[in-house]
Amino acid sequence: MRILKKAGRLLAAFSFTILMASQTTGVMAGQNQYTSSLKVVYYNQADYPGEKIGGSTIQAAGCGPTSVAVCYSSLTGKKVSVPKMCKQAYENGWYYTGQGCTHDVVPGLSKMYGLNCDGLGYSYKAVKKALLAGHPVVALMGPGDFTNKGHFVVLTRMVGKDQVKVADVGSRANTYKTWSLKKIIRQGKEGADAGGPFWEISKKEKKINYKEEVRKSHSRLDAVPLAIKKAIQ
Repeated sequence: MRILKKAGRLLAAFSFTILMASQTTGVMAGQNQYTSSLKVVYYNQADYPGEKIGGSTIQAAGCGPTSVAVCYSSLTGKKVSVPKMCKQAYENGWYYTGQGCTHDVVPGLSKMYGLNCDGLGYSYKAVKKALLAGHPVVALMGPGDFTNKGHFVVLTRMVGKDQVKVADVGSRANTYKTWSLKKIIRQGKEGADAGGPFWEISKKEKKINYKEEVRKSHSRLDAVPLAIKKAIQ
């Protein structure tokens, strides 16, 4: 009787191992279809009166670092100091007084804060895909609805087939509105470099070695019949 009970437990363990292996396979097959909603943490340039970025103020010229701050806090759930980010942008040569932030400020600050930053150029498809994956997209806007010259904002999520929400760090009014993604792409800053005018920002996730996980599962499966045989003998 004891032998049968022990064999039963081993068979149960064997079945559980098979179940976990099948779940891993399911995750691998379905991971590209996964979408998530971003919980946006909003910062506004006007909330730092008198604070400087180089020889200017955050309110007048700090849209680049403030946009990266929105991405960082939204992805990690952690607060960040916008004035500190602006200071770091200036110290690293990503801001020039009278000219504004260089386009490298987005990948530069993202890397500094442990985030992935992928330049999407003007690709409507790539921007939409990033947003559906729950990744904010920093957008450098040219003349149009958001600015007369140049201005960084954050696209936060899709809310319809071509409808997108925007965290405009310089305008709460624009942030409350819903925008056409096609229109935003058209207003992207011409001549943007560093992969812009649209950048996908995401967390650096620990990569899973699926081949190694499958190998381990097979090793566990191979060990079960031998254990059952020993228990019965």
